[in-house]
Amino acid sequence: MSWDYMNMHGYYGGFMWIWFLLFILIIVVLLAPLFKKNQSDQQTQSEPQESALEILEKRFARGEINEEEFKKMKDVLINS
Repeated sequence: MSWDYMNMHGYYGGFMWIWFLLFILIIVVLLAPLFKKNQSDQQTQSEPQESALEILEKRFARGEINEEEFKKMKDVLINS
């Protein structure tokens, strides 16, 4: 009776584990973008986007722009 299988001679000289790791790595690389896409979709759904008018109103409230600039920019946004 031969015990060669204990020394892994029948499994590519003991390097079968490299093929297994390569297989797992390929699966991870192929599936990772799917999970990233799902996470980014969930973030965009949970965070409502501000409209340009809301951003303009916040800038005016913080004092970044004066009333004249606010009115001009608001007219441009509403009329376009």
